[in-house]
Amino acid sequence: MAPQKLSWSPSLLRCAAYAAGGGALLVVAAVESLAWRAASLDNAGRLLVGLVGLGLVGLAVRDAAGRPALRLTAGGLDYVDGLRRRHLPWAAVLGVRSAALTHNRRLVHVRTLEIETLDGPVLISRRQLGADPEQVAEIIEEQRARLG
Repeated sequence: MAPQKLSWSPSLLRCAAYAAGGGALLVVAAVESLAWRAASLDNAGRLLVGLVGLGLVGLAVRDAAGRPALRLTAGGLDYVDGLRRRHLPWAAVLGVRSAALTHNRRLVHVRTLEIETLDGPVLISRRQLGADPEQVAEIIEEQRARLG
């Protein structure tokens, strides 16, 4: 019996929100009178707002184009690495767990899915998955035990 294909990716609503926010920032940065009225931005401020807007639009495009971020198949795992899609056969997967990357001085706390492979770890963030990494790790381990 073939396994049910499971996949995880960020919601399209969040991608649209990133794109809309980035587009709004780009409009503010592009129109001098609007930039001055909205936040009293000088040219350097407009440049920074424009760069943030471009970043948000780029993030939205990457998330929408790279859907799904992680997919389980009978042959292994398919995941997005940057702008490329990669495949890991079940034999190359040594273990899967949920982890947290923290940096206390900067209050950074990122929850990730860590896939141990023969070539080294693969980290996929909660934002990329659109789901809790702990639950995803459990599902992957169940599939790996059944198929691997």
